[in-house]
Amino acid sequence: MINSISHWLSRHPYGITSIVFMIIVLFGWRMLGWGERQLGFLLLLYFIVALGIRLDDISRAIGGSGGNPRIVRGEPESLAAQLHEIRSLLRQIQTSLDKPSRRDDADER
Repeated sequence: MINSISHWLSRHPYGITSIVFMIIVLFGWRMLGWGERQLGFLLLLYFIVALGIRLDDISRAIGGSGGNPRIVRGEPESLAAQLHEIRSLLRQIQTSLDKPSRRDDADER
């Protein structure tokens, strides 16, 4: 039950955010008598929160996991694993370039 609720919440973050802000707007407008300024400020806060949610979606799509990036060497889709593989390949290339070939030795004589 809890897993299904958390799955639904993670799949619909904009809907949840919109519902929460709508409840705050209705409460502020009806009970607290908010005017244009307060509602405009709340709309600005809504856009900031929605932008934060979108940036979180983008960072998770790139490879982060919500501020806790995993470093797994065997996982090819992990950015850290790809960088580690590139580093090891560059070291192999560097060692092969450092060794003089026999043809170069014969040309020098």
